Amino acid sequence: MDSSAPHRCGAGQPRRTGPGGSVTPPITLSFPAHSAHVSLARHVAAALAARMEFTIDQVEDVRLAIDEACSHLITGGDEVVTCLFMVDGNGLTMIVTSDAAHSPLPDPNGFGWIVMRALVDEVTAADDHGRVTITLRIRGLEPAGA
Repeated sequence: MDSSAPHRCGAGQPRRTGPGGSVTPPITLSFPAHSAHVSLARHVAAALAARMEFTIDQVEDVRLAIDEACSHLITGGDEVVTCLFMVDGNGLTMIVTSDAAHSPLPDPNGFGWIVMRALVDEVTAADDHGRVTITLRIRGLEPAGA
C-alpha cells in the first residue's frame, strides 16, 4: 500500500447513489440550541463525510466546521438550530440556521469565521430578516480514474 496516498474513510465500501448522482438524500437535523446537542451535528457531518470517502483529515475538518457554525448560532435562548446536509457528487454542503431572531452575523475577522474558512472550501453567512444562515461546502477528492 502506498503510504503517501491519502487515507480515505470508508474506502472499499460500495457508494450508494440516488437521483442526480447524490450519495444520499438531504438530511435535516434540528435540536435545542444548547452546546450539549452540538455533538449530534458533528456526528452526522462526520458520518456523511466518511461515507463519501473523504480523507481522515477532511472528516475532521467537516466535524470542526459544523461545530463552529452551530456554536455561533447558540445564543442562550430557547431557539432551535437546524442543520441541512446535502451531498452532491463528491461535495458536502451543510446549511446551519437558527430560529433565534436577530442572531449576529459572524464577524469576518473573528476567530470562528477564520477557522471555518480554513476548514472548508466555501463558507457564507446570510441574514434573512434577523435569521442567520451559515453555509459550509467542502469537496472530497476525485475518485481514482475520474
